[in-house]
Amino acid sequence: MSHKNHFMHIIRRWHGHIGVAATLFLVFLVFTGIVLNHDEALKLGKREISTAWLMRWYGIPPAEPKLGYLLGERYFSWEGEKWALGDKLLAGSAEKPMGAVEAGGVNYIATSSTLYIYQADGQLLDKLEKQSLPAYPILGLGKMDGSVILKTSSATLVSTDGLMWKKIGSASLAWSSPQTLPDDIRHQMMDTLAPGLSLQRILLDAHSGRLFGRYGTWVVDIAAIALLVLGLSGVWIYWRSGKSRRKQH
Repeated sequence: MSHKNHFMHIIRRWHGHIGVAATLFLVFLVFTGIVLNHDEALKLGKREISTAWLMRWYGIPPAEPKLGYLLGERYFSWEGEKWALGDKLLAGSAEKPMGAVEAGGVNYIATSSTLYIYQADGQLLDKLEKQSLPAYPILGLGKMDGSVILKTSSATLVSTDGLMWKKIGSASLAWSSPQTLPDDIRHQMMDTLAPGLSLQRILLDAHSGRLFGRYGTWVVDIAAIALLVLGLSGVWIYWRSGKSRRKQH
């Protein structure tokens, strides 16, 4: 075998090896790219993945709820920006609550500036913010004879539905306060409140290589260079083969 033919044989062999590896990378890159192009239709930003091993990979610690409020027969607790009633995540949550009561079969949860009203099953009924509240900031939340009581800096108010309020005296009223969760409830809440990441974030990190750790982006860069080498070597092989055929003719 001549020196030129031996060199061409080596080039073809490495072209094939690089081609297989680059094709697998290209399939992965194309798939993630197509999915990300349709993130709104697929609602990737709203789909959350909370697999324990993936959270460990990202360095995100597990949920550790310790305090909660007993609302009816179920406990309400929180972790970060997540709220849960029993084994159900609650919609509309945003920050640490400062009070929670169950009155007349309805659950009321308050932050300093917002009062959330939920059905017994955790369905959000209403969300009263600054403009809709009779007064704010909210300093305390309590209940009395099936009615919810709101303590603000300017007055103490009572309501049977969370919409119509009237002032009352604040003497000898009991305000809600969190209690330590029983061990079985705490473990249940750890699963319900487990941290997660959106599928959109995970796919973006996979597409860019950041998902694969410190050197992931370098791996993606090397794979991209391999694709470039594959294309250039393919053009070169095609050109050399055409040149050889022309010489034979």
